[in-house]
Amino acid sequence: MMLPGGAANKLGNRYEKWWTVSEFVRMLHGATDAIRIEDPEVEKAEFVVTVGARQELHQVKRSHPSGKWSLASLCADGLLQAIGEQLRGNDDRFVFASTSDARELADLCAAAAAAESTEEFKRSFLAAKKRNDGFERLLACWKCDVPTALDLLQRIEVRTIGEIDLQEKARWGVQALFLADPDRTLAELLRLIEDSVHNTITGQVLRDKFALRGYRLRRVPERAGVAVESVTDPYLDGARRKLIQHQLVPRAAADTLLSRLEGAAATDSVITGKAGAGKTACVVEIVNRLRPLGAPVLAFRLDRVLSASTTVDLGHQLGLEESPVLILAAAAEAAGRPGVLVVDQLDAVSTMSGRSSGAFDLIEELLHEARDSRARAAIHTVVVCRAFDWENDSGLRRLMPEAAAQVGVGEFAVDEVKTILTTAGFDAALFGSRQLALLRLPQNLSLLLDANFDTASTPTFSTATQLFDRYWDVKRQSVAERISPAPDRWMDIMRTLCERMTTTQQLSASRECLDDFLPAYLEQLTSEGVLTFDGRRYGFGHESFFDYCFARVF
Repeated sequence: MMLPGGAANKLGNRYEKWWTVSEFVRMLHGATDAIRIEDPEVEKAEFVVTVGARQELHQVKRSHPSGKWSLASLCADGLLQAIGEQLRGNDDRFVFASTSDARELADLCAAAAAAESTEEFKRSFLAAKKRNDGFERLLACWKCDVPTALDLLQRIEVRTIGEIDLQEKARWGVQALFLADPDRTLAELLRLIEDSVHNTITGQVLRDKFALRGYRLRRVPERAGVAVESVTDPYLDGARRKLIQHQLVPRAAADTLLSRLEGAAATDSVITGKAGAGKTACVVEIVNRLRPLGAPVLAFRLDRVLSASTTVDLGHQLGLEESPVLILAAAAEAAGRPGVLVVDQLDAVSTMSGRSSGAFDLIEELLHEARDSRARAAIHTVVVCRAFDWENDSGLRRLMPEAAAQVGVGEFAVDEVKTILTTAGFDAALFGSRQLALLRLPQNLSLLLDANFDTASTPTFSTATQLFDRYWDVKRQSVAERISPAPDRWMDIMRTLCERMTTTQQLSASRECLDDFLPAYLEQLTSEGVLTFDGRRYGFGHESFFDYCFARVF
């Protein structure tokens, strides 16, 4: 319980300051036009925010001694009466913010927002006695009829957020805007706010004040959409080489995720599945379907950029001038469509896999930037992760909000496997039930089709390891024939890659580690799909081939 007196007042003032800071950050992001602190003509509001022709009145109270704001306590405080007086006869909105929950008021506001008419509100949303009693208390407090009260409720927003979360939100917000240290930027913003009481401050005026003090906004290229595509295209090229016979097999998970991504409101999602289930192929399908709609999609593999230390550094490694989120937000704003940020191979920083690195903090920063940039443009975030790591690494799960949707990518149905086999020229009737069960995993099916099995004979395999054995032999021979008369360096390359990836605990290796080998040999390995290469780093074409190669080489 909060102690009364000076300590409580100081904490309340501190919370109010941070709420004000967060709203100034929102204005800097372009979501609002102006803010006036302590408007002398407005009671029970710390400041007034202007959004186009509309105003938002913000009242901030750190907490209630009981831990919650009931309708009775809000009425006793005089806040409900003030809201009613301020909102009548205009289109303004009222925002009430606190660390303490105001569940009764928030529930009535949500019910009012969902109702399509006064009659529906009375008939359906006031059926519960507790809600009806609360509404009757509001009518008595506001001294108005039901339609008027419904209108007022539809223009009230209740926000509950802790002070630490509020500070963190403001910090990420300024970090996404300015090149300077975020703590210094926040301190400067606090000083500007204290000097602006009773003054109307616009976003441009605030940016100009920062510029005079030497704080530079982060730079966004004019053709942000082209920059976004320059990152996603190489990702797609690498992913398409791993598709089953270079063809996309539609997945139900893609439909599920697209139903979220095609909406206007920003969402957070995670794609999960076992190794080799086709998670990346699902991303390819999503990108293929979103791009014709004009939605900018920025997708990359985390295991290729683990050495980046900041989001700006990450952007540089991806060939961008700035943070990927900043570029994506600009592209989304220009396109008038929500942007989609896809981080593939999130398990590259999982503690469960033993491949964790300092990149965890980088991804946390990137995802925070994405959520904070939503004041400027809707940005969907999608992370792709092995199910085992997601379910067992609590650190990974903390990277996404609790409301994030988990979309699972499962194995093929047996009938799907038979159809793909038939299309590839096989007689599906020659495969036993155990073999078909193995081939339900897309990676195993891809190995079979790439391993040069005789389509007219009964296939001889009963384990995934036997598929890898066959794949190893066939691909090694194919590369040797292509590169002849140059010597076979297959084993040397596999050993070098396994040693480097094990030492660095990463799923890729820099191109420099293979400088001792002929570029033509490496090109053939890439052409055959054994390796992937994005211009900077090499990796294995199949997600589990590294584990197989490690076991075989050592």
